[in-house]
Amino acid sequence: AAMGLVSLNTQCVRISGELDERLLARTVTENVAVDITTSETLDLSPVLEGETVQRGRTFSWTRTLERTPQDGVYSIRIEVREMGKSAAAARLVLLSSDRATQ
Repeated sequence: AAMGLVSLNTQCVRISGELDERLLARTVTENVAVDITTSETLDLSPVLEGETVQRGRTFSWTRTLERTPQDGVYSIRIEVREMGKSAAAARLVLLSSDRATQ
């Protein structure tokens, strides 16, 4: 019975850590999206990358821009990973219009 409780406790700690990582990554994703949608110009570089720190943890983000079939509308994909990890912890896709471009 004691081993079962230790295993359960270990699983709870692991899951809690994963949820914390995803929550922080989602916050980074939303912050990048807000920066994109509130900027006066849309940077048309196909790929932009950056890093940010949330609660002492470093996350890298990648913003990918693709044209859509509709003129002046772009698909923007944002992926965020915790530094040192290969899998994306959060993803967001949004559409943006062709406001004054760089």
